[in-house]
Amino acid sequence: MTTAATMYETPPLDMHRQPNEPKVWHVCVDGGDSVGPVSANQLARGVRAGKVPSHARIRHETDTFWSDVLDVPAIVAAIKQVSAASEPPPPPPSPSLRVRQYLVWVPGVDAIGPVSADQIARGIRAGKVPPDASIQRVGDFFAQDLLEEPEVIEALKALA
Repeated sequence: MTTAATMYETPPLDMHRQPNEPKVWHVCVDGGDSVGPVSANQLARGVRAGKVPSHARIRHETDTFWSDVLDVPAIVAAIKQVSAASEPPPPPPSPSLRVRQYLVWVPGVDAIGPVSADQIARGIRAGKVPPDASIQRVGDFFAQDLLEEPEVIEALKALA
């Protein structure tokens, strides 16, 4: 039974939602029914939580055509913001380059790993890992260029 006291209670606050953030996005997965409207922040949290797959299609309420969720700069920025706000600070760099914490992405091949920075450096020297490959720390959302990772550079220098 609804009483006057419960009817006027303040709804719980969503600590992740930006104040007055417009709900203007619609999401569709694998040709199913679309969901929305939702805000960019809600969409980003859904991607981060694994509830919205990275191959989902989205559409701004003013657009006619659908786009891949990761092709929309506003959504990618929201994902990065949600990821930075929800993750604890990264652990201090390991003194050992032998910790298996990376996945290596080479076009046309499934991800390889987890491997250590030392293994990646030896693979580059042996010609088995192309220097233009991408790597991703286990648990991270985004990959980066292989030669942008300081631990890989340090491991390459140690082999010299």
